[in-house]
Amino acid sequence: MRTQRLKFFFIFLVSTLIYLNTINHEYVLDDFSVIKENFVVKKGFEGIPTIWKTHYRYGYGYQNAHLYRPLSLSLFAIQWELAPNNPTFPHFTNVILYALLCCLVFIFLTQLFGEKNNLLSFLASLLFSCHPIHTEVVANIKSMDDILVLLLGISSFLLLFSYLRNQKKAHLYLSLTAMLFALFSKESAITLIGVIPILLVLFKNIKWKKALVITSYYLIPTMVFVGIRIKILGSISGNKSIAGIDNLLVKAPNIAVEIATALKIMGLYVWKLIFPHPLVSDYSFNQITLTGFENPFTWLSILIYGIMLFLVIYCWRRAPIVSFSLSFFLLTISLYTNLFYTIGTSFGERLLFIPSLGFSILCAYLLLLPFKIKSSKKLKLPNFKIPIGLTIILCAIYSFKTIDRNKAWKNNLTLYSTDIKNCPNSARCHYYNGLGIMKYQALASKNKNKRNEYLNQSIQAFINAIAILPGYSDAHGELGLAYYRLKNYAEAEKAYLKSIQFNKSNAVVYSNLGSLYFELKSYQKAKASYENALQLNPNLVDALANYAAALGTLGDYNRAIQYFKKAIKLNPNEATYYKMAGITYQNLGKQTEANQYLAKAKQLQR
Repeated sequence: MRTQRLKFFFIFLVSTLIYLNTINHEYVLDDFSVIKENFVVKKGFEGIPTIWKTHYRYGYGYQNAHLYRPLSLSLFAIQWELAPNNPTFPHFTNVILYALLCCLVFIFLTQLFGEKNNLLSFLASLLFSCHPIHTEVVANIKSMDDILVLLLGISSFLLLFSYLRNQKKAHLYLSLTAMLFALFSKESAITLIGVIPILLVLFKNIKWKKALVITSYYLIPTMVFVGIRIKILGSISGNKSIAGIDNLLVKAPNIAVEIATALKIMGLYVWKLIFPHPLVSDYSFNQITLTGFENPFTWLSILIYGIMLFLVIYCWRRAPIVSFSLSFFLLTISLYTNLFYTIGTSFGERLLFIPSLGFSILCAYLLLLPFKIKSSKKLKLPNFKIPIGLTIILCAIYSFKTIDRNKAWKNNLTLYSTDIKNCPNSARCHYYNGLGIMKYQALASKNKNKRNEYLNQSIQAFINAIAILPGYSDAHGELGLAYYRLKNYAEAEKAYLKSIQFNKSNAVVYSNLGSLYFELKSYQKAKASYENALQLNPNLVDALANYAAALGTLGDYNRAIQYFKKAIKLNPNEATYYKMAGITYQNLGKQTEANQYLAKAKQLQR
């Protein structure tokens, strides 16, 4: 028991230490749409009821979406309530949850494989803890949903094991509840249900028929989740329009190219687990290219997965741990292959987070296999020094890579200025690199010449993105914003209109175009642009405030007040909105109300 506690503590310590350098990081990537710029999440406790009644991107202004993850968003809302606009707290939470997950993995594997394979369970858990492929999940706050899925999924497995031992129905109910919460965290939890009958048949001596009956219980949380999802999204798939910038497979000219490319990408998943270098945050268009069946890597991937399937069957009784590790990998990666269901991305390192557990188990098994070792309760290190030594070396390499890779996740600028070297063909990499330069360097610079130099660098980055994907609406939009900040209004207008040409539903670009017209004193054109923006996204706070300013400039003070109040409701801590509302009340001759708003603005500016 003491040895087990030491192992438990060691896994927790290692898992925590290798991610400590992420705690002071900022918001990055989807953290903005999911947390920092999500008006529902930023309401804290008050926003939780809305989170459960709306889709995943509702708080960011999307009118339709195909994701429903209320538990993850609710936890982000709680974090914001406790520590508003403070990324340190959620980063710390991710690290602790990850460390707890790694410990839970050890408990799970110990119960699954038994005490005779205790060393295997320990080494597998340690390899899982250190694997660099997890950096995106732990270092990116938004990806707490992946941690939750595996944490709750394994909790569900352990509660099921407890039910099988003592037949207490309460434990079964808790297991079903844990799986339901996993589904509410992220849809990918559905693949864990497919693992259950394999667990029961291979390691619990349960016949297939009974195993399938027990697994059928998990249809209850699945149906609950699907029922609520349909109610919220309108259908089981929701409004599922996938852009080519996100998943290049939708750009495939025919089904053969689509399947061949998907198969090639499946091979890339295996390679990244074996050799996790370089690690890159983005593999979107056109970093991975479309290919046909003439590509040798497509056939190599088919061969690798064919061998896996063969080994699952061949080792079923001969080496059940091999069958389980491969089955776990294949089941949990299946959702991301784009062979059965087209998802919102073609490839992502974060998608390997859960499947990597199967890989870690197989690695530990192979490390021990040459020595034909089955550990006992009391671990005598001299007897196992070679496999333990090899594992320590591998974990040391993994840990070094993880700690080093974590540095890139400091903010969007560091991430994409790092990754652009390894994803030069990704339109999105260039786009986000431009955004990072504009936000973290240009806007932060107090020197006008330096500021303009950075803005020109960001313009070049956006031009590079557009060269890869000419119809990249967001890149055209940000190119327009960079030109606007350089006061090159003619080029800014061209870029904004080009962005709208490729995406007529881009509310932010309409809002920015309105600001350009406002600057040029074309107030009616500004008003029309803001109206277009608000029609697309009624909760776009900048458009609300700017529309109010345009209305006030045109003398429509009463409506201006109405829209300033809407902006204040969405962002109650912005002093400018109160100040402008106060000035508008003054123009209406309502000095009492004006004084209230102006006083509030002064209070917020302190």
